Amino acid sequence: MLIRLRWLGMVFLIGPPDAGERLKRLEKEKERLEKEYEELQKKYERGDMSKEEYEKRKYEIEREFVEVMDRIAQYKAFSSGF
Repeated sequence: MLIRLRWLGMVFLIGPPDAGERLKRLEKEKERLEKEYEELQKKYERGDMSKEEYEKRKYEIEREFVEVMDRIAQYKAFSSGF
C-alpha cells in the first residue's frame, strides 16, 4: 500500500490518496458478506446443504468479513488522522 503524507496545518495525515473510495468499496463488500451469510443460514435451515458444507462456507465468509472489517478500521483511522 502506498503511503502518502499530506501537510494540513500542523497535522500529518497518512494514507492512500483514494482512501474514501476504497472505504466505500469495503463497506459495500461488508454488506455483501452480511447478505451472503444470511442466505447461507436460510439454505442450511431449509436443509438445502449439509452441515459440513454450511460450516465450511460459514468459516470462509467469517474470515473474509474479519479481513474487510480490519481494512475498514484502518481506513477510518487514516481518514481521522489517528
